[in-house]
Amino acid sequence: MLPNTVQTLIAAETIAGVTCQLDSSIKRVALFTEAFLPKVDGVSRTALLTLNYLQRSGREVIVFAPSPTIPAIGATPIYGVPSLWMPFYAEVRVTPPWPLILPVLRDFKPDLIHLFSPAGLGALGMAAGEWFDVPVIANYQTDLPAYAQSYGYGLLRQPMIDFLRFIHNGCHLTLAPSRTTLAELRGWNFHRLRLWERGIDSERFNPAHADPTWRARLLAGRDPSRLLVLYVGRIAKDKHLTTLHTLAHEPGVALTLIGGGDYQAELQAQFADSDAHFTGALFGDELTRAYAAADVFVFPGPEETFGQVVLEAMASGLPVIVTDRGGPQTMVHEGHNGFICAVDDGAAFTDRVRLLRDNPLLRVQMSRAARTYASARPWIAVMQQLERYYQEAQHLHQRLRDQRLRANRKRSA
Repeated sequence: MLPNTVQTLIAAETIAGVTCQLDSSIKRVALFTEAFLPKVDGVSRTALLTLNYLQRSGREVIVFAPSPTIPAIGATPIYGVPSLWMPFYAEVRVTPPWPLILPVLRDFKPDLIHLFSPAGLGALGMAAGEWFDVPVIANYQTDLPAYAQSYGYGLLRQPMIDFLRFIHNGCHLTLAPSRTTLAELRGWNFHRLRLWERGIDSERFNPAHADPTWRARLLAGRDPSRLLVLYVGRIAKDKHLTTLHTLAHEPGVALTLIGGGDYQAELQAQFADSDAHFTGALFGDELTRAYAAADVFVFPGPEETFGQVVLEAMASGLPVIVTDRGGPQTMVHEGHNGFICAVDDGAAFTDRVRLLRDNPLLRVQMSRAARTYASARPWIAVMQQLERYYQEAQHLHQRLRDQRLRANRKRSA
């Protein structure tokens, strides 16, 4: 029996409007993901949504993920691979190359391998593509070099870039989730890059779900006339949440943080001199109602390659305030659907929230603009773009195979 939170997430992360794609020659897809349920983060959610799409489009799928994980989703088996904790990032598990999965992959006979934020497990998936002669696509989703810097392991930054470049350049295509990340990877000499942004279910994340009961729950006894400012995400050091400490003391503002993580107790102690409220993690309908009940969304993390929660907040009609580093800034049109502040500039975040608190008309205008931006990005369009990348990777694989055959014939002649 799956935990309730996992069942809720599986039920929620679905993609409507999928038509059968069995006319495609790609009928069997192997997913290698460095994070999966019960862990909930951007990597696991993107892998889950992709799995849902592939299932609905009539494909057979197999998933390899760090253990502990769940055994299956529908007809898709999930193979847990032994994993270790990262020394500087306790919430992330690293899977060393585990060759015992290769017979399982060989028997599955994939037409394509898709890697999600590849590291140890992804390196094996990349190599398996060469061994089994199938195309490989990789998502770049986790900025591990930046995380190493943030957690005091700056000496590992360049070796991590080199290792990730080796994996990604060994794949047929690398998909970057934002133009900011795309530019960074180009600067690191990653090859065959494509932009693959994220989508949103704008019916699920919708201001129509606003509920006075949920607003009261998020206010947690604070004055209901206050501007309710929301953060959603992991409670982790790399999210730079101390940037919001000044904001937590701003008159007329109620700051609520949704999420969990190893850093939560320490952060709550730092915010103990304010009335900031921590709810813990929320999922499914609870999360969508929480977004819809708030007034403004803040996200101070500078190390996001995309920032799915920012798009969810925008679809829920919230003006968003983000940093000038990382993927979220690419979704924000300054002064139109949100604001962009310098990294770690708590005063700037507070100033922008104060502006929205004191200008209800501006807040309404930005709310509508945020909703319009998000609604134009349905998941089905994003997955149709993925279909095109799958086909491109397959064609590139065939072209490279033909080139090798011609070179071998030439050497043999």
